[in-house]
Amino acid sequence: MTFSTKWCIAVSTLLTMYGCIPSDLDPAKTSSTTEMQNLKVSENFDFKSTRNVQLNIKVSTSSLAGERSRINVYSDIPTVGQLVASGIASASQNLRLEFYIPAAQTELYIEKINAYGASEIKRVQVSDYISAAFPTTTAVASLRQQAGSGFDCTTGTTKTYNNYKGDITTKSGDIVAVTGTYSGTIIMKGGDLRICGTATGLKINLNNNSGKVYFLEGSVIELLDIVGNTPSTKVYNYSQSLVLADKISMGGSFENYGKMVVNGNFTVSNNNTNTFINNGDLHVKGTFSNNRHFVNNNKMIVDDKYQAEGGSVNENNCNLYIGEQFTVNNNFVNRGYIKVDGEATITGNSSLAFADGAMLSTHDINLNGTITGSGTSSVVKVSGQSKLTGSAAMSGAVALCDANGLEQNSSRISANYLSCSNNYLPTSSCNPEGFGTPPALTTLDTDKDGVADTQDDYPTDPTRAYNTYYPSATGWATYGFEDLWPVQGDYDFNDLIINSRITRVFNADNKLVELKNKIVIRAIGAAYENGFGFQLDGVSSSEVASVSGYSHTKGYVQLAPNKTEAGQPKAVIVAYESPEPLIKRSGGSMFNTVKDNPAGTPGQLDLVVRFATPLDAAKASQEKINPFIIVDGKREVEVHLANFAPTAKASTSLLGTLKDTSKPGIGRYYRTDGNLPWAIELPVEFNYPAEQVPITAAYLFFADWAQSGGKLRTDWYENKAGYNNTQKTFK
Repeated sequence: MTFSTKWCIAVSTLLTMYGCIPSDLDPAKTSSTTEMQNLKVSENFDFKSTRNVQLNIKVSTSSLAGERSRINVYSDIPTVGQLVASGIASASQNLRLEFYIPAAQTELYIEKINAYGASEIKRVQVSDYISAAFPTTTAVASLRQQAGSGFDCTTGTTKTYNNYKGDITTKSGDIVAVTGTYSGTIIMKGGDLRICGTATGLKINLNNNSGKVYFLEGSVIELLDIVGNTPSTKVYNYSQSLVLADKISMGGSFENYGKMVVNGNFTVSNNNTNTFINNGDLHVKGTFSNNRHFVNNNKMIVDDKYQAEGGSVNENNCNLYIGEQFTVNNNFVNRGYIKVDGEATITGNSSLAFADGAMLSTHDINLNGTITGSGTSSVVKVSGQSKLTGSAAMSGAVALCDANGLEQNSSRISANYLSCSNNYLPTSSCNPEGFGTPPALTTLDTDKDGVADTQDDYPTDPTRAYNTYYPSATGWATYGFEDLWPVQGDYDFNDLIINSRITRVFNADNKLVELKNKIVIRAIGAAYENGFGFQLDGVSSSEVASVSGYSHTKGYVQLAPNKTEAGQPKAVIVAYESPEPLIKRSGGSMFNTVKDNPAGTPGQLDLVVRFATPLDAAKASQEKINPFIIVDGKREVEVHLANFAPTAKASTSLLGTLKDTSKPGIGRYYRTDGNLPWAIELPVEFNYPAEQVPITAAYLFFADWAQSGGKLRTDWYENKAGYNNTQKTFK
């Protein structure tokens, strides 16, 4: 009897007796899959939530012969964004990078760092092919531009006020839109408010626990008053023209992504742990007083005073300018650049902490508290008067640099903290000033690979220079599988949930020397004991020198001497044959898919694939990573992503049987007649559907995305309000 015949008999048994899996996984049930099965999906749609980007970088000739520049690609400005890709460029050789990003992403930030550490940033719009040039004369780049809200004043709204004058009251469940021109008072008793038009003389009362306000793109807002001190009130600004009146005081949460001007004093009220985040441009024309958690991720100007009050949390991650007085009465963390035209005062029992490379440039300083520094170097630059009292202290990697000498010093601060002859901070997009003179370049390349130590991820290893990542240096991608192929499953895509972070290691010539795959077994919503692996579709087995980090406990995978799977023309790495030795179950059926069961401990593997000789990056690009599961120890049965071919070990006799409509001749694999897949890939760690919940029921815009061929709701998987049913996802 052929394997195909055996398999069909086994499937028939499953459909009638359920002898191999519990009854709650009955694949014949349709009540939870009807919506998914009825989707009308184009056969050209591949269910990808990512896009492939090819980036070409040109660096002009510098005054330093043979200089190389480090290139970093971020999802956002470097202080808050995730590192996606890196490379080494020179005037004689352009850098070409290829990487995956989320399909919903519209912008990237490209940073060039020269051999001395000085950096420039360019913001580029995402497309399949991107070019970016860094001429020698390029000035320090501008910072973050306005981000997209993803909202409008039409979709999903329950009430619209167009060219309206008068008071408006909202209630729970409302999504109210204001368009055209408006003036009056809006009383929020719940619900969401979206303003798209021109609002003058506007007053908003947010003293309700669930009110949300959105100033959307294109709106012009003159806000006379806003009251909202309850913990759950939230305000989001995406307008490039939001003007607030004098003496504004507010609590709740506030996120600014556009341009915001306060014509007077601005007090951030004390209210639990809520946060005010500036991701855009914020200009306070009076005094800024923070009584809770304030984060500046971009550019902030305070004409008068910045007061970090007692009990507050303050973080500057980029560029902060203060006209008169900077007073720290609690704790302040500086990861970027602070410029004070007047005096900086750190009061007793307060601290100003510097991250590596951070800087405070002030005219005068009055130090009664503590200044600390982490990393290798940070600087306090004083151009005027320095006053250090007896309670003043300094520690870590930070120096106080007063070109005129200290006017008053009754502290016990060691002299080495007051000596700055060897300190150097390069300019950057956040710090246009910098400090000191760069050291000689000849002392900076320890491993002699032509890449300066400041740019080299491996400064003592001449065979390695930098890393690139998928999805990012700190993020996780997710693979979700259905394991009943070629039978149609329940489409919860949680029979196996794998998180993956891939790190590619390149040498100074931009050749790939190593690929690392950190794998986390996050959930198993199946009775089958499925294995997991991946094929490098562009790499032959002979091009691999070694593989380490796998777990083989069943004996059905045979290995070649280099530890790839034997008998495979392409490089196939089986991460594990069985998940059981790696995970820790905590009772109940399934593993982290039934919400009422105790959570189990995920298993983790760190796979390392070393190549025999350095490879062109394209041979192991992300689109050529082909993940798959091995169903219940049957090496012949593999399940792959849509339109990814099985490995040479898989039985082709199952292709095109039962619900599968694979046609190898045209590159069609693992699709139903309705073009649905058995596996999905996402560029995030997402809250997957709970047991037996089809993904269309858990994620409300999955159907819109799939039926539009990926053109609509490209961010359907994100944990945004209204995007998913939290009762139907496993968290």
